[in-house]
Amino acid sequence: MKYYAMILFMFAVASCQTSTVGKKLKGCDSLVITFNHPGTDSVLQSVSTTETKAIQKIAGFLDGKTVTPGSCDFNGNMLFFKAGRQVLPVVFKYSSDNCHEFVFDLDNKIMNTRMDNEAVDFLKSLSGGKNWY
Repeated sequence: MKYYAMILFMFAVASCQTSTVGKKLKGCDSLVITFNHPGTDSVLQSVSTTETKAIQKIAGFLDGKTVTPGSCDFNGNMLFFKAGRQVLPVVFKYSSDNCHEFVFDLDNKIMNTRMDNEAVDFLKSLSGGKNWY
């Protein structure tokens, strides 16, 4: 019985742990997403929000599996802010079928994480002018 209680306790603690990205972005109060003209750094469109649920949802997309960097063009940036200070800039690429990823610097380590289909659909929706998903 002791072992059963200890296993349950360990599972509860593990399930409450937040990822490193989640910890870094906790408390962010605004987000700006920019979409680039294809093949350039020139901004085509930008979207911003201060809605906590939206920021948390988008931040959750960054927690994908680590991947080898793809060799395709970047499509835009995400800038997470807390109290007016930039917390984490993120570059993303999604327009190529075989290249869906986020790139960001987390504690002086460049991270490339896989962008899932929901994130791709969400970003395509925003770039298409929809402010909902």
